[in-house]
Amino acid sequence: MKLSENPLERRLQVSGILLILGLLTEMVCLFWARPLSFLAFISVGGALLLLGILLYLLSVLAIRHPRP
Repeated sequence: MKLSENPLERRLQVSGILLILGLLTEMVCLFWARPLSFLAFISVGGALLLLGILLYLLSVLAIRHPRP
């Protein structure tokens, strides 16, 4: 997969990748019935989701519109 040259699109792609990785991590952890899987669900999956959401919000807020 090739990342875009546009900085905004690149940040959005990275945030999407982080969100997908977080959801996949949480999905895998749901198949295990161990205490360690719960910790991975919360710490790894939650951290990836939080990072993806924060990166998305920061990239949307950082858009600079040209003034007419």
